[in-house]
Amino acid sequence: MNVSFTEQVQRDMPQWANDPLLAWDATAFAAMSDFITEHYWTGQGSINVFRIVGTDHPQYAGMTWLELLERGNRMDINIPLLEKNPGYYTQAEQQHAGMSFVSTDGVDWYVSADGNHRSCLARFLFHLQGEERTQLHNVAQSIYHTDRAFWSACREIHNLTDALSRHGVYIRLQIRRQCVAREDLACWKVDRFSTEAQLTVDDVRAGGHDMPAVYKTLLLNAADAWREVMVLQRRLEALSASPGNDLPRTWWRRLLRKGDM
Repeated sequence: MNVSFTEQVQRDMPQWANDPLLAWDATAFAAMSDFITEHYWTGQGSINVFRIVGTDHPQYAGMTWLELLERGNRMDINIPLLEKNPGYYTQAEQQHAGMSFVSTDGVDWYVSADGNHRSCLARFLFHLQGEERTQLHNVAQSIYHTDRAFWSACREIHNLTDALSRHGVYIRLQIRRQCVAREDLACWKVDRFSTEAQLTVDDVRAGGHDMPAVYKTLLLNAADAWREVMVLQRRLEALSASPGNDLPRTWWRRLLRKGDM
């Protein structure tokens, strides 16, 4: 008597079956997008299915792997297909059209756009077949590397904006990323990027400070940005410690001039 795939899973339940699929944080990724240093894409990648940790699908994020197996919208179609042709998942030459994954470290992977059901089935199938099988071949993969140190420093500059503005010091940070190199062939590509940030500091108190009324500098890396963080923090400390912090009567003239700078 043939035993169904789901019955086999119930008899040999993996310890990770009740682990939830993490949600791909699109907001955090968007915030980091200006600081991407490299994007590698391949349409013929191999992925360790046990390192698939989440998905960008709002319906499936938060589900456990077992819940996805039992309640996934297309499992009633995909499970019979697996039982009929398990080689679809195990044969190295098999193409897996539409299966796409994204990562920011090359270790933890998220299903991107399509492949949730098949990723789930591959995990359970490979578990049943033994520890030696881990790789699903011929899938699309994108790996994004980012300069987190540069991003963190620029975020600290941004966090000083409100506090400094209360003392008449206005800062503006304009960030620009551009592609500087590309390597590619038919089924893969690597794009490399550089990021620069233009920092403008406008002190409407003008004249009472050693720093010029308008200060501009180009930040090319984390070290540049952290240096400016220290400068701005010292300026904020000095302004906070000053007994008279009212803006001079001419402050409005400086504001009117800002549009001409």
